Amino acid sequence: MKKLTALLLALLMMTSAALAEFDLDELCRTADCEVREEPGTVDTVVRPVNQPYWGEVDAEGDLCMFVDYIHKIDYEATFLRVLLSISTFDPVGVDQVAFTVGGKTYTFSVQGEMYEYDGIYMEDIAFCLTDASLPFLKAIAQQKKDNPLEITFLSYGEEALTGRVIVPGADAALLYDRYIDLGGKKQELKQYDELWPCEITKN
Repeated sequence: MKKLTALLLALLMMTSAALAEFDLDELCRTADCEVREEPGTVDTVVRPVNQPYWGEVDAEGDLCMFVDYIHKIDYEATFLRVLLSISTFDPVGVDQVAFTVGGKTYTFSVQGEMYEYDGIYMEDIAFCLTDASLPFLKAIAQQKKDNPLEITFLSYGEEALTGRVIVPGADAALLYDRYIDLGGKKQELKQYDELWPCEITKN
């Protein structure tokens, strides 16, 4: 019982520290962002007004991408988040997304949310960046040119759809630097690596 009490106290102190170390109030006051509540939750989303970034897929359909901030109440932490939305005439069922940038491939394990309307299948894929995957956004920021991000959508380990989208390096740098300046990496992000797994391989 004493061990359990000590563990609960440690967890409470850890989440309280995470909340105190990130300046969410300052983020919400950012002039070029809008603040909203994530639908179906009480989480707070802070999103730059110049998004989404529109891309294309190698099939009939559409692709767009957001890179924003989300404060998740359950974890009492604020994350950088990537949200992809695809619409196609055939269901995809994405469980992995791979991005190629800066000579490396970043493969995220995900769980998409799919819905169908009037014969069009729409799927939203969201994941947060943690200690292991923050280098993904940093790699975009360090590109010398605004090259398209090559994206592969996988289903059960097989390539299901490919596409590309341009996230300007200057935008990525601003998102990353703001997050770090406001205390993003003071939140012990490593503890969340398993929630949004990312495998990084060299090309």
